[in-house]
Amino acid sequence: MNKRVAIFTAVLVSAVLLLSSVAMGATGAKDIKAFYRNIKIKVNGKLVDVGNTEPFIYNDSTYVPIRLISEALDKVVEWDNNQSTVIITDKSTSQTSQEIANKDAQIQNLTYQNSLLQSKIIELNKTIDDLKKEKEEKENADEYLEDYLYDEYSKWNDIKFNYKVKESSSGDLTLTIEFDKSDYKSEWNKLTERKIENWLNDIYDYVKDEFPKADFEGTIKDTDKKETLVSFEESGSKLKVKFYDSTVSFADLEDDLNYFYGSNLTKYSKNFGSLKATIEVEDYDDDEIYITVIVNTSKYGDEWDDVKDTAASDDWLYDIMEYAHSEYKDYIISGHVENSSGKTQATFSCTSSGRMKINWK
Repeated sequence: MNKRVAIFTAVLVSAVLLLSSVAMGATGAKDIKAFYRNIKIKVNGKLVDVGNTEPFIYNDSTYVPIRLISEALDKVVEWDNNQSTVIITDKSTSQTSQEIANKDAQIQNLTYQNSLLQSKIIELNKTIDDLKKEKEEKENADEYLEDYLYDEYSKWNDIKFNYKVKESSSGDLTLTIEFDKSDYKSEWNKLTERKIENWLNDIYDYVKDEFPKADFEGTIKDTDKKETLVSFEESGSKLKVKFYDSTVSFADLEDDLNYFYGSNLTKYSKNFGSLKATIEVEDYDDDEIYITVIVNTSKYGDEWDDVKDTAASDDWLYDIMEYAHSEYKDYIISGHVENSSGKTQATFSCTSSGRMKINWK
């Protein structure tokens, strides 16, 4: 059978008129003999769903729904009831352009949202990696604490320390701080017990923040003489510190005071002339330094008579006390000035807070 596919709706409309004369307002109708063969429609290689409107064959022609075919071909279908006319037109250019613009806007928005999500994923992955790394490091508490100590205190107060941390099976931490005292004798002697205690308490505070369930103890050792200088251990919620090295040398302070204030004193007054003095420093008590200033009056008696008990000599003694206080802030400083015969010329003192006083005899 020779089949012709009708893509215009006139015939279909006629058929509909014949079948539904009341709905279409027609006065004439006739019966037709149509054949149904489960006819399928394929447009541009794609099957079209015909729904309940099945194509049929009549007088060797195949009749299909005009709206279905037109819309499949991207056309606009309209029905003019007054003229009983099916109108098929192309979609308007403006409509198509607007649809394209809308689609482009949607694509841009989706692309932007996707970039934000990708950035968030990267950020979250980095956070996850950092947390994993931190967890792994904390699981190895000894290495974690050692890294922190080397980062923060690799050379504390000009002393190079080595840190060894041992973690017990129960998670407790033992810290051994080592240094060669023979290499850092003057630097170690300048440290007060209070300063060392404050340093160890800073370390202890960090340990309790990072490892709150771990008990903590340790020592500071001299690798030269194989001696323990300081031990410390957790007691309640505090760190108990014990010192074994009680010998403190003030030789460096004595050398500095003689270098800066033993001669060349005309900066205070020209009347000092070539006057020279010898300055001695000794450990008077655990927290007190005693300074003796010996003026060479046997050779510079006239110069001393001109400057003693003056503002210039006061400034000289204040500078001596201030320098000593800057080196040993937690110490009380006291002392006296004597002449070559050993007779006291003045006494002076400086509190640990830095308040100074001079009394001339």
